[in-house]
Amino acid sequence: MKLSFFIAGLLLFSFKYTLAQTDSLATKSFKELEDLYIESIYTSHKKAKVYADALYTIVQKGTNQKRISKALYRKGYINFKLGNTKEAHEYTEASLKIAVAINDLELLLQNYTQKGNIFLAVGTYKKAIEYYLKAKEIAKQTASFRDLITLTYNIGLIKKQIEDFLGAVQDFKNNLAEIEALQSSSYDRLEALNCLALADTYLRLENTDLADVYTTRGLQKASQEKYVELHADLSLSKVIILFQQKKYQQSIDLILSLKKTMQDINCKQKFSASYLYLGKNHFALQNIDSAIVYFEKIKSLTTTENFSFTELKEVYYHLAKSYSLKENTQKATENFKLFEDFSKENDLSNKKTYHTIKDYDISTLKKEISALNTQSLQQGKTVFYLYFIAGVLLILIIVFILIYKQKQHSNKKRFETLLKHIETIESSKKTLTPSKQKTDLAIDDKGVLEILEALEKFEEKEQFLHVDCNLSYTAKKLKTNTAYLSHVINAYKGKTFTVYLTELRINAALIGLKNNKKLQLYSMEAIANEFGFKRRETFSKIFKNVTGMQPSSYIKQLQESHEKSCDD
Repeated sequence: MKLSFFIAGLLLFSFKYTLAQTDSLATKSFKELEDLYIESIYTSHKKAKVYADALYTIVQKGTNQKRISKALYRKGYINFKLGNTKEAHEYTEASLKIAVAINDLELLLQNYTQKGNIFLAVGTYKKAIEYYLKAKEIAKQTASFRDLITLTYNIGLIKKQIEDFLGAVQDFKNNLAEIEALQSSSYDRLEALNCLALADTYLRLENTDLADVYTTRGLQKASQEKYVELHADLSLSKVIILFQQKKYQQSIDLILSLKKTMQDINCKQKFSASYLYLGKNHFALQNIDSAIVYFEKIKSLTTTENFSFTELKEVYYHLAKSYSLKENTQKATENFKLFEDFSKENDLSNKKTYHTIKDYDISTLKKEISALNTQSLQQGKTVFYLYFIAGVLLILIIVFILIYKQKQHSNKKRFETLLKHIETIESSKKTLTPSKQKTDLAIDDKGVLEILEALEKFEEKEQFLHVDCNLSYTAKKLKTNTAYLSHVINAYKGKTFTVYLTELRINAALIGLKNNKKLQLYSMEAIANEFGFKRRETFSKIFKNVTGMQPSSYIKQLQESHEKSCDD
């Protein structure tokens, strides 16, 4: 009984307090109420709604169409922030009709942008982009920097949602560059918004490092005291980062620490985002029952509160998987069907939106070309020549690429042949059994064997790698004369001394470069000297003649082959 009296008293007090607050607002002017509304919009949506309602009550007593339109826009904005998309759309539509009638560019810009925001929130991306593009045309007329940045940001959000991640990143980064150039704290909120969007895009690309960088930067710009909702959104970004880093319990703890802030903001979408990651974290920790509870909360919210949640596809998928693990076939099938239906609907919507964006880009390009055509004939010729040169260059580049690819293919085949050749040299130790052959010199078998044995030692010690090695040098080392040595090599090696020496050096180079990775890093001059050549030009020319490829190409193939084997 006492408890009932206490609750009744509390409700009576709240009612009287609300009446008193309403009465006090009734005495304030339009300007005073608008200032109060603007002060509270980033800190308390509940307060902002009270001021927006009071604004609308005051303007209804007058005939000032601009003020009526502005008050309706304010009511639309705060209802949108509270997640009441249906009411937000109705108030915005009413405001837009007046703005069109009085042709007020500022109100047209605000309402087109707001309609785009509402359609974006409910996942109707094609409609959203249409209104953003209308707003952007007005922003260009009024040269409003802030509005242009905001609209580029909004279009970036759509690109992100339809998975044009590179396009989204480019838009957000361009915005940050523009804002940084101004070096003004009045754009802190816009900077934080673009940081949040970039973080979310990088999270979708599973690049948690960059996501963390932009989340931290955003939190530095958006303090909780000044921008409660934005700070909460950035904190939710941190929740997702922790989830992707597989720090599931830390992610859960952070969400729970945001509970009071979320209740103060009272936004259905943010509640749903919190439930989504509570569910996903519990699912990852194999707490399937807890995961189901949070996913079902999102389903219930979106049904009973009649609002759209863009990640609903993920909710259906996880519910289907969770119920499957619990062996609840009926629930698993039911949710998988919802997942498939949602996927088909959104895929179709995304394709239409993508084409709308592309059509806008084409339309912009046509305008630029039309502007060029109005210039002088000489400028037109210059453009033609530039296109012609660009076309020729493009053809040359394509030809070059084809030749390069063909050369790469040929080099690869030659390289494979060389590897087999090297394998043969390394694996087989040839025993030279000199066959008797007729020569112009009268030589006996014992003399020939001595020369051939000496040549074997000459090869084993790699004396042929000396840069001064020639026929005279070799004959002196083998203690014979040049003519005798030359004829022995011709008769028993089947080649001239020059060819014999060249083959020894090139084979040594092939094996040495293959087996010595440090040697691959030497300059071509040093490599040439290493294998008995005084000049790199001579080495490169002979290497190419013998192997069919440049030494630099051979080294590159070796390095790529090594990297590939490491990856495997």
